[in-house]
Amino acid sequence: MFDIFTEEIEILIKEGVSNLYWYKKDMKKLWLRSGVKVSITEEIYGLRNDENKTLTKRQLLDSLYEKMRTFERNRRLEISRNFARALVEHQNFVPQDSNHRIEKAQTASLRLKEVVTKQLKEKEIREAKKRKIRETAKDNYETKLIQLREKFIEIFKIESPQKRGLALEPFFTELMNLSGIQVFEPFRITGEQIDGAIKYDSNYFLIELKWQKEKVNQQSISSLYLKADGKLGSKGIFISMDGFSSEVIESLPRGKDLKIILLDGNHLSNVIFGNYKFVDLLEHAISQASLKGNLYCSHNLM
Repeated sequence: MFDIFTEEIEILIKEGVSNLYWYKKDMKKLWLRSGVKVSITEEIYGLRNDENKTLTKRQLLDSLYEKMRTFERNRRLEISRNFARALVEHQNFVPQDSNHRIEKAQTASLRLKEVVTKQLKEKEIREAKKRKIRETAKDNYETKLIQLREKFIEIFKIESPQKRGLALEPFFTELMNLSGIQVFEPFRITGEQIDGAIKYDSNYFLIELKWQKEKVNQQSISSLYLKADGKLGSKGIFISMDGFSSEVIESLPRGKDLKIILLDGNHLSNVIFGNYKFVDLLEHAISQASLKGNLYCSHNLM
């Protein structure tokens, strides 16, 4: 049945229903079957026109739709769909009286079928376009991810820790661009070197990237914490490709003002090799820090 309720559909329903039934009591039964409450049905059927006469079937439907404009959208849609279904599924358009204009109901039924069929076709076209966009985006992401993976392997082969760390910065920028995350290039302010920053969910995260032989120690973590602490609303993400020392993990703060999230090479490798996306990793890391106070999250997002 239709998803978009238009003025044309309302007119066809009123025209069709009011002419499908010769007796008002039969139309009343349809209202109740279609989800109109008994109290509302009785209220509208009890209305009188300016000449103090009971309302015609068309006037009853006009009054009902005026009342329905105050209903919640899904309820309005459900009742209208049931009215339309009664019309399009009706088979025997036989007049119940010599004055019964049943052909008007049949015409409205046929027109409603055309409108519903058109809406279904338009919906199929929209869904097909959405699928194509999703598939294209997926293909583009996977193609570019393969290219990044090749770059990552080349960086991995660099023997010099300093050169490897420098190569990681533009690589991380490319990964953020592919992930749809706003990224800021490395910059320097008085007394501080920032490896970069990202903006995610209206929050700014200062980035610290390390790819050295030894594991990162507490001093390096404290340095990023101070950088984030001195800036309005900023947080930090420390990515150490070779992990963190045992003292860092053991001394991670809990129940305090948490500002730093710790990620390592396994986290990043899972993203690069397609096990999950960086956005999913970031959501996981933030939820673990927010709900459990864990600044160093598991590698398994499940």
